[in-house]
Amino acid sequence: MEPSRVLITGTTSGVGRALLDHYAKRGATVVAVNRRDVPELEAEYPAVRFERVDVRDAEGVRELVERLAKTGALPDVFLLSAGINRVDNDECFDLRAYQEVIDTNLLGVLSFVAPITRLPAGRCPRHVVAISSLARYVGNPYALGYLTSKRALSACFEVWSRAYAGTDLVFQQVLLGPVPTAILTLDEHAPAWVAELRGWLSASLDGTARAIARFATTRRRKLHYPWRALPPYLGLWLAQALLPGCWPGRTTLAGRPRRDSDGRLGASARPRLGGREAARVARDRVDEG
Repeated sequence: MEPSRVLITGTTSGVGRALLDHYAKRGATVVAVNRRDVPELEAEYPAVRFERVDVRDAEGVRELVERLAKTGALPDVFLLSAGINRVDNDECFDLRAYQEVIDTNLLGVLSFVAPITRLPAGRCPRHVVAISSLARYVGNPYALGYLTSKRALSACFEVWSRAYAGTDLVFQQVLLGPVPTAILTLDEHAPAWVAELRGWLSASLDGTARAIARFATTRRRKLHYPWRALPPYLGLWLAQALLPGCWPGRTTLAGRPRRDSDGRLGASARPRLGGREAARVARDRVDEG
């Protein structure tokens, strides 16, 4: 049986939007948390309670959780899906872009966990679900912040799921394979066969929302979805661990491979990736789902 009260972060697009639609259509009491006002969603889902809170604002998140608790509106399930992706490692390492991804994808989730763990124990289980990614195994070398945030998030929930086992708090993580959202950056630079493979491995947004909703009714610690994407990801991870030079190299913003000090091309450089305009577009692409 699905919960009657849920909180979802990042509902403007992607997985968060699919979860919002899933629960709203089933008559659940939904609290949707976004960093900006969303009048178009408020008009489409009049029964949903929309809260404007930036997940990077730990104090604002704490006040929201405490306000829900005081008014008796505390959700049974927290679906923490807000996330962004940035290109932070093409020609050089962009610390500001990296920091923004970490603040949203990792600390934005932890800002909810902190006040939730301080709530009085309840009789019914309260599920805290982090939307992580198979990128924890193998990630885009041009988006180090995303890879780092998903690995760290998964590690935190591994610990909490065991530390709180048997209590009213159920910590769970969803490791998603390819899902058709804007968070998949630099796709236009990949070879055609990569796009075809990703299309075969991808899960629909509706199917993803249904799978996560079912998962949140259990006490399972981890969900890999879709399963067909797991073997290729693990295969790539193993290849990168065992084969030197398997990890893709870097390019400049102009598309030229980075060179060694003596002018020779780096052994793992990939000149097919790049393009100043394409890199700029990819860097600016954001998905709150």
